[in-house]
Amino acid sequence: MPLELSVTRLKAAAEPTRLRLLLLLARGEATVGELQDILGQSQPRVSRHLRLLAEAELVERFRDGQSIYYRLSSESFAQQIADLLADEAGRDDQQLRADADALEKVLRARRRAAFSGPALLAAAQAGARPAITELESALEELLAGFEFRDVLDVGCGGGALLPWLSARADHVTGGDIARPMRLLARARTQADGLSNCTVRAADLHALPFAAQSFDLVVLDEVLGAGTELGVALNEARRVLRPNARLVVLDRVEPAARQLSAERTGLAENQLVTALAAAGLRVTGRGWLPGRAPDYAAFAAVPAAVVSRTGTDG
Repeated sequence: MPLELSVTRLKAAAEPTRLRLLLLLARGEATVGELQDILGQSQPRVSRHLRLLAEAELVERFRDGQSIYYRLSSESFAQQIADLLADEAGRDDQQLRADADALEKVLRARRRAAFSGPALLAAAQAGARPAITELESALEELLAGFEFRDVLDVGCGGGALLPWLSARADHVTGGDIARPMRLLARARTQADGLSNCTVRAADLHALPFAAQSFDLVVLDEVLGAGTELGVALNEARRVLRPNARLVVLDRVEPAARQLSAERTGLAENQLVTALAAAGLRVTGRGWLPGRAPDYAAFAAVPAAVVSRTGTDG
């Protein structure tokens, strides 16, 4: 890093309110309004501090619906400053302890907002999924030997898979089309200290990410009713890097079973054909035990990739 840039960043950080902001954002992303409530300062003042931190590339901003969120920059320098502050002052400083307590109130408010209205139904439906330990075991098997740095979890819901992914990747993006689920996922990432996770609004038919952005894309129960399968898989393929992996977690009826008019999930042959049409080759598949019948985990790679992941059978 050029010396001049280092000096600029250190100058931007060298102010009490901005130091407090860096420590708060090291816990996870937050809106200006949330940060204003925690700091007890006016919106223009908080916005000005955030602007200076953003100009120094210490924080990043993004839009989610009507809200603007800020998060610690993915640059290692920003995280190093936050780590140093936490080590030097975090345990003894009364103001920082008060900030941490206020942040906990924000997280509780997010959880209350998440579990209101339609989100209650979504949470109840999530109970029909296999246990999280079974989903994690399926991912372990399908991704054995594959290293990944940048991950996208589409349909992240309340963020159940984010801790497992966070422990194995440098950067994890959880995407969901439902705002209440994004609120809950953000609360989870902050409560669990998943500083390498971000949560974004994401429609699988038009993902808001550049081409070839991810080493691993997980499609978590997003290929059901109402999804344009070909469009969705083409979008997933677009954001995959050449040697990346795609994992589908969803209800899939095995080809060996006679298809029923009552089927609510995908047919195995239908999914495999759609993946092939999108330039993806299945490398592993398996059905999980639990309360959700026909719940499957499929792995696929860009068709040009010849290496295998897991076992296909």
